[in-house]
Amino acid sequence: MSHRWIALVGLAAVLMLGAPHSALAAVEPPAQSPIGGDPLSFESSDGVKLYGHLFKAEGAVKGSILFIHEPFRSQRDWSYLAEKMSRRGYTSLIFDLRGHGQSLMKGDEELDREVFMEEDFWAMTLDVQAAIDTLRKHVKTDVLHLMGADLGGSLALLHANNDPAVTTVAMISPGLGYDDVNIVGQAEKFGRPLLLVYSVEDSYSRKSAEVLGGKARGPAHTEVYYGVGHGTKMMSREPAVEQFLQAWFLGTVITLEGRELADTGKPGSVDREVEGGVDAEAEKRKLEEQRDAIEEGAVKEDEDDERKKLGDALDRGSRG
Repeated sequence: MSHRWIALVGLAAVLMLGAPHSALAAVEPPAQSPIGGDPLSFESSDGVKLYGHLFKAEGAVKGSILFIHEPFRSQRDWSYLAEKMSRRGYTSLIFDLRGHGQSLMKGDEELDREVFMEEDFWAMTLDVQAAIDTLRKHVKTDVLHLMGADLGGSLALLHANNDPAVTTVAMISPGLGYDDVNIVGQAEKFGRPLLLVYSVEDSYSRKSAEVLGGKARGPAHTEVYYGVGHGTKMMSREPAVEQFLQAWFLGTVITLEGRELADTGKPGSVDREVEGGVDAEAEKRKLEEQRDAIEEGAVKEDEDDERKKLGDALDRGSRG
């Protein structure tokens, strides 16, 4: 028996019995699945290299969408919805905010989101501006939607109040003061359609949405779910969330009275012109059941902590 054959038999025995830790560690993990769209990079006005993906509209362009992810997440959260909207005629851009995903360098300085201070989160408004400028270079349309989750929603609203060309803003799990980025008073300035989406047990988002929706100067709609968590995770836990967001972009959200959202000014339960349809009365009953669950204590939340966070944001807003 040759030495080569003995070596091969020995290797097979090692594999069957289990390779040592050092050998396993040398095996590279599988690469992440591709995001889709066309990869691109651009730079913020203060020198942060930002990375994203552009999903070009198929057929006639109906509009454009910028998606903004939440902290400690990445552009990947939005890739599936961006791809779907591209097939419906919308050019969409997803990207990593500074300190997230691939967007980790500001010149020679490496950004660490773990040590971000208030000013670092406020600087993300520059990332949004750079993303908007990039999107506009690739698509010419008068329809521009902004959608963000958690802090991403706050950044969307802040930008829209300085950009009259923004058509609508959608805030997923909104908050009045995420990461000390205070948006108290911003809804009053925004006179265009505003969407607020949250899960009822997410008490901070629920209370923030009540303030934002109640103060909104323009048409506003609050869409409520139950038990599906926070941010973009809601879409994977409840398919109806993604379906509703598509309806929002397509302009097929109508009120119980049968009017288009742009003709109204108050949040409320809605019917939706999407695949399969939705029973408006059933939606109304569902919302009432969710509110009853809160009152009966079926929904667990840290009321003291949430009141403090909400109160701090409102207090800072009144001083500003």
